[in-house]
Amino acid sequence: MSLFSRLRPRRPAPGVAEWMPRIVDALLRMPTWVALSRGEALAVAQRMQVRSMPAGTAFIRQGDPAPGSGMMLLLDGEVAIEKQGNGPQGDGLVVSLARPGALLGEMGILNDAPRSASCVASTDVVLALLSSQALKDLVEQSPRAAAKLALGVASRLAEQLRSTSNKLSTLSQVTAAMHPTLDAASLTGAARRPQRPL
Repeated sequence: MSLFSRLRPRRPAPGVAEWMPRIVDALLRMPTWVALSRGEALAVAQRMQVRSMPAGTAFIRQGDPAPGSGMMLLLDGEVAIEKQGNGPQGDGLVVSLARPGALLGEMGILNDAPRSASCVASTDVVLALLSSQALKDLVEQSPRAAAKLALGVASRLAEQLRSTSNKLSTLSQVTAAMHPTLDAASLTGAARRPQRPL
Protein backbone atom coordinates (compact mmCIF):
# COMPACT_ATOMS: atom_id res chain seq x y z
CA MET A 1 0.00 0.00 0.00
CA SER A 2 1.31 3.45 -0.92
CA LEU A 3 2.25 5.82 1.87
CA PHE A 4 -0.25 8.33 0.51
CA SER A 5 -3.14 5.94 -0.20
CA ARG A 6 -4.75 6.45 3.23
CA LEU A 7 -4.64 10.23 2.96
CA ARG A 8 -7.28 12.37 1.32
CA PRO A 9 -5.76 15.66 0.21
CA ARG A 10 -8.12 18.67 0.27
CA ARG A 11 -7.06 19.78 -3.17
CA PRO A 12 -6.14 17.77 -6.28
CA ALA A 13 -2.62 16.46 -6.28
CA PRO A 14 -0.25 18.57 -8.35
CA GLY A 15 1.19 16.94 -11.44
CA VAL A 16 4.74 15.62 -11.53
CA ALA A 17 5.46 17.68 -14.67
CA GLU A 18 4.59 20.90 -12.81
CA TRP A 19 7.10 20.08 -10.06
CA MET A 20 9.75 18.31 -12.15
CA PRO A 21 12.18 21.29 -12.31
CA ARG A 22 12.06 21.73 -8.53
CA ILE A 23 12.53 17.99 -7.90
CA VAL A 24 15.53 17.86 -10.25
CA ASP A 25 17.09 20.99 -8.69
CA ALA A 26 16.69 19.55 -5.16
CA LEU A 27 18.32 16.28 -6.24
CA LEU A 28 21.19 18.17 -7.86
CA ARG A 29 21.83 19.96 -4.54
CA MET A 30 22.64 16.71 -2.74
CA PRO A 31 26.18 16.54 -1.32
CA THR A 32 28.70 17.50 -3.98
CA TRP A 33 30.65 14.23 -3.77
CA VAL A 34 27.44 12.36 -4.77
CA ALA A 35 27.09 14.58 -7.85
CA LEU A 36 24.02 13.28 -9.66
CA SER A 37 24.08 14.37 -13.28
CA ARG A 38 21.02 16.18 -14.61
CA GLY A 39 20.04 13.01 -16.51
CA GLU A 40 20.36 10.88 -13.37
CA ALA A 41 18.34 13.40 -11.32
CA LEU A 42 15.69 13.34 -14.03
CA ALA A 43 15.62 9.51 -13.94
CA VAL A 44 14.93 9.65 -10.18
CA ALA A 45 12.38 12.47 -10.50
CA GLN A 46 10.40 10.62 -13.19
CA ARG A 47 9.79 7.77 -10.74
CA MET A 48 8.37 10.00 -8.01
CA GLN A 49 4.73 10.66 -7.18
CA VAL A 50 3.76 14.20 -6.14
CA ARG A 51 1.09 14.80 -3.48
CA SER A 52 -0.17 17.75 -1.49
CA MET A 53 -1.12 17.48 2.20
CA PRO A 54 -3.09 19.95 4.30
CA ALA A 55 -1.59 21.48 7.43
CA GLY A 56 -1.98 19.24 10.48
CA THR A 57 -1.70 15.96 8.56
CA ALA A 58 0.53 13.34 10.20
CA PHE A 59 1.73 11.46 7.13
CA ILE A 60 4.41 9.42 8.92
CA ARG A 61 3.74 8.10 12.41
CA GLN A 62 6.40 6.95 14.86
CA GLY A 63 6.27 3.19 15.33
CA ASP A 64 4.40 2.49 12.07
CA PRO A 65 5.92 -0.22 9.89
CA ALA A 66 8.14 1.11 7.12
CA PRO A 67 8.28 -1.74 4.56
CA GLY A 68 7.29 -0.70 1.06
CA SER A 69 6.59 2.91 1.96
CA GLY A 70 9.56 4.76 0.52
CA MET A 71 10.98 8.21 1.22
CA MET A 72 9.86 11.75 0.43
CA LEU A 73 11.37 14.97 -0.81
CA LEU A 74 9.73 18.08 0.64
CA LEU A 75 9.00 20.46 -2.23
CA ASP A 76 6.91 23.15 -0.56
CA GLY A 77 5.84 24.01 3.00
CA GLU A 78 7.19 23.06 6.40
CA VAL A 79 7.08 19.76 8.31
CA ALA A 80 7.56 19.18 12.05
CA ILE A 81 9.58 16.08 12.97
CA GLU A 82 8.21 14.81 16.29
CA LYS A 83 9.30 12.15 18.77
CA GLN A 84 6.71 10.70 21.12
CA GLY A 85 7.45 11.13 24.81
CA ASN A 86 7.41 8.28 27.32
CA GLY A 87 5.61 10.27 30.00
CA PRO A 88 2.01 9.72 31.13
CA GLN A 89 0.63 12.14 28.54
CA GLY A 90 2.86 10.75 25.77
CA ASP A 91 3.19 14.25 24.33
CA GLY A 92 5.21 14.65 21.16
CA LEU A 93 8.34 16.77 21.16
CA VAL A 94 9.25 18.65 17.98
CA VAL A 95 12.90 17.77 17.39
CA SER A 96 13.35 19.63 14.10
CA LEU A 97 11.58 21.46 11.31
CA ALA A 98 12.02 20.35 7.71
CA ARG A 99 11.92 22.87 4.89
CA PRO A 100 11.87 22.48 1.08
CA GLY A 101 14.67 20.25 -0.18
CA ALA A 102 14.63 18.01 2.92
CA LEU A 103 14.38 14.23 2.65
CA LEU A 104 11.82 12.60 4.93
CA GLY A 105 11.46 8.93 5.86
CA GLU A 106 14.71 7.98 4.14
CA MET A 107 15.59 5.41 6.80
CA GLY A 108 12.50 3.44 5.77
CA ILE A 109 13.83 2.94 2.27
CA LEU A 110 17.02 1.35 3.60
CA ASN A 111 15.56 -1.07 6.14
CA ASP A 112 12.24 -2.40 7.43
CA ALA A 113 12.49 -1.02 10.98
CA PRO A 114 9.43 0.86 12.28
CA ARG A 115 9.39 4.62 11.76
CA SER A 116 11.61 6.37 14.32
CA ALA A 117 9.69 9.68 14.34
CA SER A 118 6.46 11.28 13.17
CA CYS A 119 6.20 13.84 10.37
CA VAL A 120 3.38 16.38 10.66
CA ALA A 121 2.64 19.05 8.08
CA SER A 122 3.04 22.42 9.86
CA THR A 123 1.69 24.17 6.77
CA ASP A 124 0.10 22.89 3.59
CA VAL A 125 2.88 20.87 1.96
CA VAL A 126 3.80 19.32 -1.36
CA LEU A 127 5.86 16.12 -1.27
CA ALA A 128 7.46 13.88 -3.89
CA LEU A 129 7.46 10.20 -2.93
CA LEU A 130 10.01 7.68 -4.15
CA SER A 131 8.43 4.35 -3.27
CA SER A 132 10.47 1.27 -2.44
CA GLN A 133 9.24 -0.31 -5.68
CA ALA A 134 10.28 2.76 -7.68
CA LEU A 135 13.74 2.52 -6.11
CA LYS A 136 13.96 -1.16 -7.12
CA ASP A 137 13.03 -0.17 -10.68
CA LEU A 138 15.69 2.54 -10.60
CA VAL A 139 18.31 0.00 -9.45
CA GLU A 140 17.50 -2.22 -12.44
CA GLN A 141 17.14 0.50 -15.08
CA SER A 142 19.59 3.16 -13.91
CA PRO A 143 21.97 1.54 -11.41
CA ARG A 144 24.45 4.45 -11.42
CA ALA A 145 21.72 6.94 -10.43
CA ALA A 146 20.42 4.52 -7.77
CA ALA A 147 23.92 4.08 -6.30
CA LYS A 148 24.48 7.84 -6.14
CA LEU A 149 21.06 8.37 -4.55
CA ALA A 150 21.84 5.70 -1.93
CA LEU A 151 25.16 7.45 -1.19
CA GLY A 152 23.30 10.74 -0.79
CA VAL A 153 20.86 9.18 1.67
CA ALA A 154 23.72 7.55 3.59
CA SER A 155 25.53 10.90 3.72
CA ARG A 156 22.43 12.60 5.11
CA LEU A 157 22.00 9.88 7.75
CA ALA A 158 25.67 10.27 8.75
CA GLU A 159 25.15 14.03 9.16
CA GLN A 160 22.09 13.40 11.34
CA LEU A 161 23.99 10.88 13.45
CA ARG A 162 26.87 13.34 13.93
CA SER A 163 24.42 16.10 14.91
CA THR A 164 22.64 13.80 17.37
CA SER A 165 25.96 12.78 18.89
CA ASN A 166 26.93 16.43 19.37
CA LYS A 167 23.56 17.21 20.98
CA LEU A 168 23.91 14.25 23.36
CA SER A 169 27.40 15.38 24.31
CA THR A 170 26.12 18.90 25.05
CA LEU A 171 23.18 17.51 27.03
CA SER A 172 25.55 15.32 29.05
CA GLN A 173 27.75 18.34 29.84
CA VAL A 174 24.77 20.48 30.87
CA THR A 175 23.36 17.71 33.03
CA ALA A 176 26.74 17.14 34.69
CA ALA A 177 27.08 20.87 35.38
CA MET A 178 23.61 20.96 36.95
CA HIS A 179 24.24 17.84 39.01
CA PRO A 180 27.92 17.81 39.99
CA THR A 181 27.48 14.65 42.03
CA LEU A 182 26.65 12.64 38.91
CA ASP A 183 29.46 11.19 36.91
CA ALA A 184 29.51 10.29 33.23
CA ALA A 185 28.84 6.61 33.94
CA SER A 186 25.63 7.33 35.84
CA LEU A 187 24.47 9.74 33.11
CA THR A 188 24.78 7.10 30.42
CA GLY A 189 23.29 4.33 32.52
CA ALA A 190 26.53 2.39 32.63
CA ALA A 191 27.20 0.08 35.55
CA ARG A 192 28.83 1.80 38.48
CA ARG A 193 32.17 0.64 39.72
CA PRO A 194 32.08 -1.01 43.12
CA GLN A 195 33.12 1.45 45.79
CA ARG A 196 35.97 0.56 48.09
CA PRO A 197 35.36 0.91 51.80
CA LEU A 198 37.28 3.79 53.41
